[in-house]
Amino acid sequence: MVKPRMGLLGLAGKLEVGFGEALSLVKRLGTVLGQFGDVVSPYLVLSDAETVREAIRFFQGQEYDLLVVAVATWSEDHHLLDFLEVLPCYVLLWAFPAVDTGSLCGVHQIACVLKELGLPYAAVYGEPEDELALQEARVIIRTLALRRFLRTVKIGVIGGRIHGMTEIAFDELELKARTGVRLINLSEMELVGRVENVDVWRAEEEWQEVKARVGVVNSVDEAGIEAMRYFLALKGLVEEFDLQGLCVRCYPDFMGRVCLAYSLLAEEGIVCGCEGDAANTIAMKLLFELTGEPVHNTDLLYPDPATKTVLFSHCGSGAFSLASSSKFIQLAPVRLMDRGVCALFPSRPGPVTLVNLVGRRGTLRLSTWYGEAVETGMEFPGNPLKVRFATDFALTNRRILEEGIGHHWMAGYGDVRRELELYCGLSSIRYIGL
Repeated sequence: MVKPRMGLLGLAGKLEVGFGEALSLVKRLGTVLGQFGDVVSPYLVLSDAETVREAIRFFQGQEYDLLVVAVATWSEDHHLLDFLEVLPCYVLLWAFPAVDTGSLCGVHQIACVLKELGLPYAAVYGEPEDELALQEARVIIRTLALRRFLRTVKIGVIGGRIHGMTEIAFDELELKARTGVRLINLSEMELVGRVENVDVWRAEEEWQEVKARVGVVNSVDEAGIEAMRYFLALKGLVEEFDLQGLCVRCYPDFMGRVCLAYSLLAEEGIVCGCEGDAANTIAMKLLFELTGEPVHNTDLLYPDPATKTVLFSHCGSGAFSLASSSKFIQLAPVRLMDRGVCALFPSRPGPVTLVNLVGRRGTLRLSTWYGEAVETGMEFPGNPLKVRFATDFALTNRRILEEGIGHHWMAGYGDVRRELELYCGLSSIRYIGL
């Protein structure tokens, strides 16, 4: 997961009650924020022109995702504005409970000014150790760090999108402008050429190791060795182009050939999207960084009104760690084509956030859907994920159709809706919460 880097300053008025304790309050806050990432601070309280100049000298040349401002008392707002004029950045204002310091009052004043000037900010209220304040601050901090990190991410797109799935057509420049992720377009022949050059003996050794990790193997060794050649070839492309993700135009030519590679690469932190869906591979990367673990790539298959659940799945390219138990993992040919190797297993239960990213310039939209994954059997030959939602499916389905959300849903364990909503706001992506 991305490690945040936070700038920290204090702000206080010299004539106000609490000015003498302002620096110690900044230091308290710095100690607490240290649990989230690196804190960059001169441990200084902005209170006049000289302290502003000193803060600017310290922060020039520094890298940080956001500036946390501990508003210890009411203060003249121009001190912070003068700093931001030289070093503009996202600001997290922190107000502290007190009757006579005017901290919260001061934050309200500054927030009004920043809003009028169109400067990005957020605010929290509470003591430095207050759990609710820290929870909100953590969401903001990790989202800002993620936004900065994604501008360095590269995802390989091999062969483009599949025929007949116009929905996943992607606007490469818009995706770069909004998310920061750069797509590296590679040909299918670059992949095939690498596969042909993979040492067969090495692939066979890898296949034997993989077989020892699962419960059942129904794929023949020939198919397994071919699957591991694709794994090693894809891994080579990841290393050569410094990729953090891949999506292959798998249907129909590479079905069953790249699926196991996807499962194994996911455990190494490489997100892998199916069918050449570049936008939702980026959605996978968002979820991976926010949850810290591999992500499901699914289709919405079947709502069951009797159990108030919805069944999701795809062909079987999920990371082994997503299985309810390793003993339930079976390696078998891919459905429809009856060839190659897929990792088939029922998915583990737990809270999940599902995400879909579609659109182009002017319509790019990210949708989220939150529910509780429940125990399921092999109700589909892939990685079935059965989710119970609090909302009525008929109403949700109507919204999906009205918004044109599409059929690919990425699912990560945990509730990261607040981070995704904030991320969309920062990136000018329309956010849809179902």
